Amino acid sequence: MNKKIASAEFPEDDSFWARIFATGLYVTVYFADLNAHILLSWFRNFDYLLVKNDRRSFQDREYLAFTVLKDIDSGSCQIVQGIFDNKSQKIYDARVIQAGSVDPIIKQTHRNGQKKIAFWQ
Repeated sequence: MNKKIASAEFPEDDSFWARIFATGLYVTVYFADLNAHILLSWFRNFDYLLVKNDRRSFQDREYLAFTVLKDIDSGSCQIVQGIFDNKSQKIYDARVIQAGSVDPIIKQTHRNGQKKIAFWQ
């Protein structure tokens, strides 16, 4: 998995957060300074799902790696990191991250907070 970031259409409203929390299957982890390396390391746990899909368009991929960013400007931020099962339209696995700050790569991926959802490939 590399640091290439892609974009796709996905609802960027609070209903997405509600769906994530409705699953009840998440863990909250805390980092003082969250960096892209930490996110990419977690995504690597799912290489067996993601690698085989690399060359297909987002609509045709079975699994998508994503992050959802909330409250980047408040001094601390909340990020949901997960794997979305495109076929069943459900979250395969996710975790909630509470961080004091995020690195420039994560900020750039989320366009400094203007884009709530980012897909990683």
